[in-house]
Amino acid sequence: MANLIKLDEKNELKVEKIVYNYLNPDFVYIPYQKGFKLNIKTNEKVLKESILLTNKDKYIYSPVSGKVLGATHMVVNKEKIPSIVIENDFKETRGQITPAKRLINNYTKEEVNKLIKDFNAFESNLDGNIIVVNGFDLDIYESTRKYILYKYTSEILETIDAISDIFKCKSSFLAIKNNDSENAQKLINHIGTYPNINLRLLPDLYPLGYKSKLIDAINIKKRKKDKIMYLTVEDILAIYNVLRRKRPITEKLVTVAGDSLEDQKVVNVKLGTTLDDLLINNFKIKDKDYKIVINGLLSGYEVDSLNMVITKDIRSIYIQAIDKSIEKDCINCGMCHTLCPVGADVRTGYKMDKCIKCGICSYVCPAKINFKSRWSNE
Repeated sequence: MANLIKLDEKNELKVEKIVYNYLNPDFVYIPYQKGFKLNIKTNEKVLKESILLTNKDKYIYSPVSGKVLGATHMVVNKEKIPSIVIENDFKETRGQITPAKRLINNYTKEEVNKLIKDFNAFESNLDGNIIVVNGFDLDIYESTRKYILYKYTSEILETIDAISDIFKCKSSFLAIKNNDSENAQKLINHIGTYPNINLRLLPDLYPLGYKSKLIDAINIKKRKKDKIMYLTVEDILAIYNVLRRKRPITEKLVTVAGDSLEDQKVVNVKLGTTLDDLLINNFKIKDKDYKIVINGLLSGYEVDSLNMVITKDIRSIYIQAIDKSIEKDCINCGMCHTLCPVGADVRTGYKMDKCIKCGICSYVCPAKINFKSRWSNE
């Protein structure tokens, strides 16, 4: 496949084949943007999955039951954001839950999109007649989507089938790596029950996990009036929880790895947990001179504080030894342009509006230039 490359993997960064749980932080921190108002008074009790903050018809839910202590500022996506502090009572007390439909296929389009919006399960309304579900992990060392797919195989397939039925889709595709043998075998054993879902086994090449590259690789035959509904397995699991249980997402699977850690793990963690808590209670850092990289060693961004909050947008966290190599002057070899999956040239700015921020330009650069600062929208 053109403009896709095979990356070298380091065995020491491969995660264990088990999902660990860290669901009992003493405190959680719920970030919010301007315009949201607190539903619960300070020092009052909040129930798990109850509405904590509102902004007109937008809601933010509590991942734990406990006491609201007030507000502070925490790091989210490199910025300090106002955050509500909740002291966990470890009781997981919920309020009364509105029963969902017994068969999730029985929802209407309008009901599905309203539930998705109310519970923050997806960023926009579902729309389209061809479903593409991405089971690829974006970064070479991430295993988050792989583990979600393995742990929730039946739920993922049931939800894809329901969405296909409700939205009258003509076809559905689920794409995974062809060397992901465990998931491939499990899906093959289950997918016969869902004849409308097409399993696509694609080569383990980078950056095939990105939306545009994945859709191209599937090679969908579509007419002008056809519209693709693109989702990841994380999106599908969130939608399942909404349709099956009418519950918001309060936990998140995150790959935690890096050469400064003794162990590499996928951890199921409460939203609102700090990185500091997660590391202290689950990992041993062996190299104190490290950097923190979020959402991919190739394409991720660095944060400089352990007071970072785990949100639903975080797929992976790397505790990586600081690279002491020195950037050299560009030798104009052209590899960054030649191997760019969208044909951009980061040196000249050519086609940088098409940049998908995959990081290949920095990965292949013999001068060790960090091109991330030149990416669009940085």
